[in-house]
Amino acid sequence: MKTAFLVLFAFSCLAQNEQDISSGKALFRSNCAFCHGLTAAGGRGPSLISPRLIHNTSDGDITTIIKNGIAGTTMPAFESFQADDLEHLVNYIRTLGGSAAKAAVIMGDPAHGQQVYASNGCANCHRIGAQGSVYGPELTRIGAARSVNYLKQSITEPTADIPTEYEGVTAVMKDGKKVRGIRINEDTFSVQLRKPDQTFAMFDKVDLKEVVPEKESLMPAYKRLPAKDLNDLVGYLETLRGGVSATKDADKAKGIH
Repeated sequence: MKTAFLVLFAFSCLAQNEQDISSGKALFRSNCAFCHGLTAAGGRGPSLISPRLIHNTSDGDITTIIKNGIAGTTMPAFESFQADDLEHLVNYIRTLGGSAAKAAVIMGDPAHGQQVYASNGCANCHRIGAQGSVYGPELTRIGAARSVNYLKQSITEPTADIPTEYEGVTAVMKDGKKVRGIRINEDTFSVQLRKPDQTFAMFDKVDLKEVVPEKESLMPAYKRLPAKDLNDLVGYLETLRGGVSATKDADKAKGIH
């Protein structure tokens, strides 16, 4: 009788655990898959199927990241999650270490990739730590914030996914002169741009002929980059997992014209 009870209890616990994981999976797909991918292999956000995540990160740390987000990245805070939902989501994430899906691996040479980064003038638009420009996205923590596949696509096909905060726009004056840059703000009466030289430009729309949204990314597509250089560059970017930068666009800009 006691043995039968224990068996039933074990089956009940197993069923409950499977139900909790299923609930966590549903939460992941509705809240996390947009960035981390449906199979958690990565996308805008990093892959979550690495065994390193399972072994080196505590449940408390994962819960804190979900609740508070990660400052300096696009990882948002999910403050509205209830305790049970968080527990189910963390339990599901724990199962991903044994997932059949595999994250992409770039066997590049980071040292040479750093040279590729420098020789292609990437610092003219991007910042790593205290070096570079704030015209494009900061890369100080890009290896921790983006998957390998996303990094590779961003270099060769930047138009495939343009973050809202880096959408380009062209202000066309009434005399035909054009000023192109990243749209910082636009309302009914005005538009503000950040130009490649990191200065701001602000226009009253009554003084413009039109404001034209750019359909393509302002970042050039490096489709002709040799395969080895591309792999090495991605390999270098994947190593960038530094602390959160204190860079502020407004502080780095040199004035508004």
